[in-house]
Amino acid sequence: MVEKTLKEHMDRLADEDQPVKYSGLVGLTDMTPEMVNDFSMMWPTICDERRLEIVTKLTELSEENLELDFTEILHMLLRDQNAAVRELAVQGLWESSDRRSIRPLVDLLREDTSIKVRAAAGLTLRRFANLAQSGKLIARDVDCVRDGLIFVIQRPEEDIEVRRRAIEAISSFDFPELDDIIIDAYRSGDPILVQSAIFAMGQSSKAKWMPTVLAEIEGDNPAVRYEAAIATGLLGEQSDVPDIIRLLGDEDYEVQTAAVRSLGIIGGNLAKQALLQCRQSGDEVIRDAAIEALELLEFDEDPLGFKFAT
Repeated sequence: MVEKTLKEHMDRLADEDQPVKYSGLVGLTDMTPEMVNDFSMMWPTICDERRLEIVTKLTELSEENLELDFTEILHMLLRDQNAAVRELAVQGLWESSDRRSIRPLVDLLREDTSIKVRAAAGLTLRRFANLAQSGKLIARDVDCVRDGLIFVIQRPEEDIEVRRRAIEAISSFDFPELDDIIIDAYRSGDPILVQSAIFAMGQSSKAKWMPTVLAEIEGDNPAVRYEAAIATGLLGEQSDVPDIIRLLGDEDYEVQTAAVRSLGIIGGNLAKQALLQCRQSGDEVIRDAAIEALELLEFDEDPLGFKFAT
């Protein structure tokens, strides 16, 4: 894309009389630093409403087609003056494993003036926390992510939505202070933080949290029961399957679907029988969730796809 072509491309994007087409955004993939610099010079000349429309469709396109790489443009959009644009740009980096995204995201988490942007940064950093725990990040990147999350969790005046996303993200790490962070959130009494604490318990892979998780299955808050259903699948054993089966009759629809997924994770004959019944459900979502869970069970039973004759 030569300079003239980029200018013409930007003119089309800026023209409010023309719809923003997905086909026109494909040209923003794999841009060189020079092209991004030229783009950044022209970008502020587009009105706020139009910029928001462009970045909205850009992130939608990146979710639909993971082969399209908009990382360079999204990094540039993280500096946009419009908080809504920055928030969408952060969300657009959810699938990114590019370590260059880490420092800008941590800076936004710690310093952005918008609560929504900081919360979005915490949510997206969860992916990098997972990569760190899998040994796919270098040591200084691991420290950067973890220290940034700890910073906002411990900041007294931090908004609860930002803190909860940071707690959820940091639960992928294994370090001594994590248990205290989870306990503090759980004992806070705030339903939002309790929900995130249960999520973190499940992600921690520590069986010691199971009594707490099982207790919350019987709780009054459906959002907490949802997280408890997921956490039971991650932490539980086949002996916990009856507790999950009871959630199939939960009054909350999301809790029911979470229970179906957890049955697929734990497995065993009792779980399989429950899932076979769910597969006959008249509810399409429950039926589809049961089919996916049964496929997971079959994979766990025969990961290489072999069927042995008896």
